[in-house]
Amino acid sequence: MLKSALFCIALLFALGAQAEPLQSPIDPQSNQRYLALIKKNNPTEVEMLFRRASMLLEEGTDLSAYDPIVFVLHGDEAHAFRQRNQSMYPELLNLAKKLESQGVIDIRICETWMRLNNVERSELPDFIDTVPLGPAEERRLKTRGYLYF
Repeated sequence: MLKSALFCIALLFALGAQAEPLQSPIDPQSNQRYLALIKKNNPTEVEMLFRRASMLLEEGTDLSAYDPIVFVLHGDEAHAFRQRNQSMYPELLNLAKKLESQGVIDIRICETWMRLNNVERSELPDFIDTVPLGPAEERRLKTRGYLYF
């Protein structure tokens, strides 16, 4: 089961039309952890990645044994999660909440980006975490063995 679930995760993320390929080959017997590589910094890109993760749930893959896929947001894509913009992105937010609650993803927004964009913590949904500096969080995760997808 572990091998097939990891293979499914690898296949979904490696074959995506707009997704970045993994930086190292996947060992189906390892328990790799993943960090989303967001290049376009827009909500559409993030939603596409959420949908691909959601496909695993729809296929009945048991993801409870795996670490969530971490999304560190520190660009314009994070605006979609602000309370005042949530009506523009209902599908993105519903999917994010569902995937977060099921432990598939872990969304973290950069507090430095928040300060620069006058975003208060109270403007974000409760299921979203914050980190002091997004790029530093990505570096920290990479040193802990996370791979970009």
